Amino acid sequence: MKRFVTFSGLAGVACFVTEALAQVAPAAPPTPSPAAAPAATGDNTGILLALGLMAAMLVIVGIGVKIWDRRRKREAEAVHLQSQLSDALLREADFFGLAITPTVTGVSGGTPRVEVTGRAPSATVRDAALRIVRDECQRTGHQCELVDHIEIAPEVAQSSA
Repeated sequence: MKRFVTFSGLAGVACFVTEALAQVAPAAPPTPSPAAAPAATGDNTGILLALGLMAAMLVIVGIGVKIWDRRRKREAEAVHLQSQLSDALLREADFFGLAITPTVTGVSGGTPRVEVTGRAPSATVRDAALRIVRDECQRTGHQCELVDHIEIAPEVAQSSA
């Protein structure tokens, strides 16, 4: 991705400089004068303007890439934490056959929000699931905001048995 951004930036600079050079008025032919005066140089404001615009565009593209990269890292970290929490729940035999799912959002921006959803046969099982998720968050070094969306449904115990 960095090669593409660098190449596209250089190609854009080359295009702007070429256009700016084409718009520069040609220098007037030197007039013979008895005193040897230095030749007048052309007006370079077009070139400077093109280079300034290209630099501004590169800064804007660089900021966009940084924002995109930061969002990608935040999402990857959230998926990683979510998989660790799911694995912790799957390691417990009490939760075999139960669909209790943690969903993680907002990891790098501050306190991760973990929403735990599903159905549990009793309040004891629900509390155990929340405790495991909380302990796993602390083990990984995150202070998580737990949101409990687990329903207590006694018929879940009969269907999973």
